[in-house]
Amino acid sequence: MSLYGLLAHPAGHSLSPIMQNKLMRENHINGYYHIFDVKPENLISSVNGIRALNIDGFNVSTPFKESIIDLIDELTPLSNHLHTVNTVKNINGKLIGTTTDGDGFWQSINPNQPHENVVILGSGGSAKAVIATAHQYGVRNLSVYNRSHSDWSQRETMISYLSHGIGQLFDLSDNQHMSYALSNADLLINATTVGMNDSRMLLNDYQINLLPQHALVVDMIYRNKQTGLLRTAQRRHLATQNGIPMLVSQGALSFEYWFNQPANRQMMLEAIQGE
Repeated sequence: MSLYGLLAHPAGHSLSPIMQNKLMRENHINGYYHIFDVKPENLISSVNGIRALNIDGFNVSTPFKESIIDLIDELTPLSNHLHTVNTVKNINGKLIGTTTDGDGFWQSINPNQPHENVVILGSGGSAKAVIATAHQYGVRNLSVYNRSHSDWSQRETMISYLSHGIGQLFDLSDNQHMSYALSNADLLINATTVGMNDSRMLLNDYQINLLPQHALVVDMIYRNKQTGLLRTAQRRHLATQNGIPMLVSQGALSFEYWFNQPANRQMMLEAIQGE
């Protein structure tokens, strides 16, 4: 039996085992996907254990998406560009890392949804993956908003580099530019954890009312399926999407990376919706 898993801490909330084990059963793959809740101080020994046990592949989540890089053998060009990994494949003892987060996000969006002008709240790991792949999916302008930090100039350079020049970083408190960007946005993405455990929002009702009626509002949070942001957008009769479709899509891409066969995304979605 082949063994796959998730390295994260905490990891108990993950829906990945439900999706991946369902896919393996339906595709008659003799394998099992397991959760490995690894404390940060145990990451090195855990990766050594993965090598010793010849585990075939694994996902990587918070807080290891960057720290895992020094412990594996090779990165795909996208992972190298982003300096982040969420999926690792064991090929003849060599651990090769890639990231499916960005492509997973864009492939979860209805292709008929306009998305040339995009507003992103946050510039952390998930946002970076979306920013780095946006140009491949027809995005022309990316306005990235973050709270002011001491390393602002480095963040500006990073956003420009990752986005292949289509992205620019702005201060979240710059209300004038925020109003302009929202008024012209096709897509608004919350890539922060604000709203995961409560009804807080980074934007107020007035700002959300600035969005055009055709705009899609996406909250990458999936544990809270109806965040304050999504509820407010729905009251405006705007199209909304939570983090579940992205979770399914990035998980499907991980499966395809490991097994070189297509993943049934609808089956994965139904598996986790049944929980």
